[in-house]
Amino acid sequence: MKKTILAASLLSVLSSTAFAATYQLTELPRHENSKNTFISDVNESGEVIGAASSLFNTAIDISYLDFESSELESLYSRYVSSLTSNEEATFTLEDIKNGAANTNADAHAFMIGALASYSGNADYQKINDRIGLIISANSADELTLFDIQATYADSLTRSVTNFPTAISDDGVIAAWGSSPYRQEVFTKEGEDDKTVFVRDWTSRGLVISPSGKRVTLEPGFDTYGGTSMVTDIVQLDSGNYIAVGSSSVSIPENSQESYDDNCDGIDELVSVCSWQLQRGSFYNTEAFQWELDNNLDVVGSQSLGLGIVREDDEKGAFNSLALATNKNGIAVGYSIVRNTDDDRIYAYEQAGYFKDGEFNRIHAHETYIQGGKAIDINNSDIVIGNYYEQGTSFNGQLVVRKQVGFYYDINSKTYEEIPAFFTGSKVTVRDINDKGQVVGQGEIEKNTSSPKYEAFLYEVGADKVTNINDLLPCRSEDGGEFPYTIAEATKITDSGFIYANATKTVERRDTLGQVMKDSDGDIEYEAVVVPVLLTPIAGGTIDECTPPEAEEYERQSASFGFLSFLALPLLWLRRRVS
Repeated sequence: MKKTILAASLLSVLSSTAFAATYQLTELPRHENSKNTFISDVNESGEVIGAASSLFNTAIDISYLDFESSELESLYSRYVSSLTSNEEATFTLEDIKNGAANTNADAHAFMIGALASYSGNADYQKINDRIGLIISANSADELTLFDIQATYADSLTRSVTNFPTAISDDGVIAAWGSSPYRQEVFTKEGEDDKTVFVRDWTSRGLVISPSGKRVTLEPGFDTYGGTSMVTDIVQLDSGNYIAVGSSSVSIPENSQESYDDNCDGIDELVSVCSWQLQRGSFYNTEAFQWELDNNLDVVGSQSLGLGIVREDDEKGAFNSLALATNKNGIAVGYSIVRNTDDDRIYAYEQAGYFKDGEFNRIHAHETYIQGGKAIDINNSDIVIGNYYEQGTSFNGQLVVRKQVGFYYDINSKTYEEIPAFFTGSKVTVRDINDKGQVVGQGEIEKNTSSPKYEAFLYEVGADKVTNINDLLPCRSEDGGEFPYTIAEATKITDSGFIYANATKTVERRDTLGQVMKDSDGDIEYEAVVVPVLLTPIAGGTIDECTPPEAEEYERQSASFGFLSFLALPLLWLRRRVS
């Protein structure tokens, strides 16, 4: 069996590998300046892209802030009131004004929370707590998309969204993100000048070659900035590439009316007004495809289709999105759809595939509270995805009452639900390889207020799924409890390697990256997300563990054909938007 480049490198250089019963688990490098490291996608050569969240030492710009404003004073008062009787505030707003957020972790955390609470207010600095990564055998290094150097600190602005989504077999990375925020001054007659934060556009697709060449995939319609996203990329046999995602194609009548009525530049900058409107469904967006030559120059682009035809009285935004594509040129994703029986528009998106300029629904729904997304497609034209049913909780909040995985064979037109850990378990599928092996995550306990999810492995046509944690050892090499729980499997290669996001307990760190201690001076601990590689072990056998009493399902040895051959894998979105 062929080993991926990363797998071979890790097995030769890392000593922290844990040997599993049927899979050997290797923890991949984590990003050093954040709590959580995730895997987004992996190619057959083992080149890994991912993301990190909960960054340490995010720079705070205090130069524009009025520390006597009612907003900040109110937030600080609420912070003080939240402290327990044996706690005291370690900072004041005056301390932050004098730079305390750079050295006092409590002050830094307070400011991060304050800015998050004002994310919809253009008067405050914008911070996005997620960066892209390239994960090698030795390190997890930041992949910068559109961010720039900050003027107030020796760092990037950290004001952009960053979503590396896919990597082709020859190492071309697809991603999407936003433009950085910048400060502008708004002058209104009779009032003091005010600093506001604005940006040029909400989203752009980007492809990056192994040599570092960057090509922005521009939207088909860019009035007021426009938007484009790229979610997947494949290299064709010709050497060209197909990238898919979505693009703005027009502005619906309702959005244009809102812009014309409000964005006059009198009470606020036009750019601020436009930004506020674009935080909602401002554009008509459609699933989109870009074709690039072997030098990554765009040689063509086109809309892939929409599952609805607009009627004269429909003035709102319509959308579709492609989430993945294969070498046969078939893309999968979702679209807004109309029920042909009574001409009503479904409340939620419908799963389907895009072929020859048309959107094809995969599975007809019975009610208007059902929706779905097609997540991935292999080169045999087998699609995987999820269907869900929305509902309303007792307090009026929208909740997902049901979510099941499915696979669909385009050639035979057959649709099947993927089994779950138990009846009613909410399932999210992530990836399918060309052998028909599927990985994802599923809910493992019934009737709990805080659902728990673990990764599964499935083969198309089988009657059950396998919890990937059941294929790992019960104990670590030193005899202690096995330190990893595989929460989500994001990729399974054709060679059988599983790449996943696992939870692991580590020393707890504050927002400045300092190890935290309790009142007795003892180190505190917390669970974080770490990237892992699972390598099949020829001749391995399942380690028979005594399952916890709380488990609702039994550990079972797998009976799938491919497992016998090997002798016995978040909204968020593997490389997928969700």
